[in-house]
Amino acid sequence: MKNSVLSIGNFDGLHLGHRKLLDELRSLARSLGLRSVVITYDNHPSQVLERRLHPLLLLPPAQKARLIRELGIDDVLLLHFDEDLAATSAEDFLRDQIVNPLSPAAIVLGYDSQFGHQRRGNYAFLQEQQERYGYELHFVEPLQHGNRVVSSTLIRDLLSLGELAEANSLLGAPYTLYGEVESGSGLGRDLGFPTANLRLEESRQLLPRSGVYLSRVRLGDGSFFGLTNIGSSPTLKHNGITKVETHILDFDQRIYGKSLRVELLEYFREEKMFAGINALREAMQSDLGRARKLIGAGLR
Repeated sequence: MKNSVLSIGNFDGLHLGHRKLLDELRSLARSLGLRSVVITYDNHPSQVLERRLHPLLLLPPAQKARLIRELGIDDVLLLHFDEDLAATSAEDFLRDQIVNPLSPAAIVLGYDSQFGHQRRGNYAFLQEQQERYGYELHFVEPLQHGNRVVSSTLIRDLLSLGELAEANSLLGAPYTLYGEVESGSGLGRDLGFPTANLRLEESRQLLPRSGVYLSRVRLGDGSFFGLTNIGSSPTLKHNGITKVETHILDFDQRIYGKSLRVELLEYFREEKMFAGINALREAMQSDLGRARKLIGAGLR
């Protein structure tokens, strides 16, 4: 008795390539009258396989699972990729993590989907196992962007360079930072620009290029525009610690401890050391004027 149609992968960022695959998965599951399932991870396998902190994540795990469900997938299984999972053979992984618990009628695979020891669980391996386990195998071609495949790696590169418009286009949505508002130094309020200081939900989430961004802030059911500074605020501070600080336009509430989503809409300028407080204030006023002009022109 077949119970599901599934896919497996990292799905970091949920970019347009991922969305193409999930559309195929959802459509196939509905046509067969079965549940759609995604198997993914709460960390990046490279952090275990290559023993390094990078690549940083584009999405916190809980947000990734939420967004996959919002895209119409019935079930999301978050596995933790550790040494034991890395050592699991492709045969054991297929049997114990996929076939026995989920009884798939079909498996939908992307171009870079792999699992099991030494990444042997690829398309060719699943073809070999089709007759034994009785599933259909569907391959989804990758999306191209110029001469490169749309991938999480490409989007990380773009964000690090400050190419936000291009990154957002490939994501199909604004790049978003998630976290909780924590107390700050109060220096922004002294300048007339109070800020909400974001403590990231996932410390390993990628921070894009330092600088000032036009943003949209999601607070509960409310939505507000903001100016977000990502950086160390060198004119005011001297500790070199990178922070995410957002001045929410036309907003004056205490929101310490509240969950916040900061959607980055446009990259305004790089962060710099100003000659003094007055020069910094003038630059912030200029940023605010530019933001209001864009908002007044109908920015959504």
